[in-house]
Amino acid sequence: MSLFDHQIIPLPLADNNQQSELVFWPNWLSKQQADSFLETSIQSIPWRHDHIKMFGKQVPVPRLQNWFADHSNTSYTYSGICMQAVKFPQWMAELADSVAEQTNYPFNRALVNYYRNGNDSVDWHADDEPELGEDPIIASISLGVERVFQLRHNSTGEVVSLPLPHGSLLLMGSRIQHFYQHRLAKVKNMQQERVNFTFRYMNNNLDKSSYQ
Repeated sequence: MSLFDHQIIPLPLADNNQQSELVFWPNWLSKQQADSFLETSIQSIPWRHDHIKMFGKQVPVPRLQNWFADHSNTSYTYSGICMQAVKFPQWMAELADSVAEQTNYPFNRALVNYYRNGNDSVDWHADDEPELGEDPIIASISLGVERVFQLRHNSTGEVVSLPLPHGSLLLMGSRIQHFYQHRLAKVKNMQQERVNFTFRYMNNNLDKSSYQ
């Protein structure tokens, strides 16, 4: 795991020249480590294939997913989907600890998404649940095929695009969730797989996280 090879990408926030930043480690994991975590994730995670209600119909979520935590007494709810937490397996707990050591932020929750091909995606949203605190800090590990991650400023509409390669680590810094939404768009004719971990922190006295 690389401790020094990183990039800092400034992001403007409000009109008074306030800014935050993305911190990006494009080669945080070695290829061998990333390959191993990708295979372990695909084979061992109990993937959920959930549905959401849109226009009166049940529509499949365009990806597989699950919610993990340092204990099982927590859940994550968005768009009517409630996921009871799966306790971190040892390998995922160690990965969360490594991310915390690298970024200097604690993490005790993870939403893990499995994009089976380019038809799988996630639309514009922010990770701004009240249970994550006033200023959520999100760390994201990408495994598998490189996909383009996009952030869009809520007021200006400015879009920042960042390709996320196999084994990369991205930290979304202070106040980004308040001023930006982000997404992973569909990609035509892409058959390769991708797994993404988004690590978050929640107070363990809270037993539910809600995202609408």
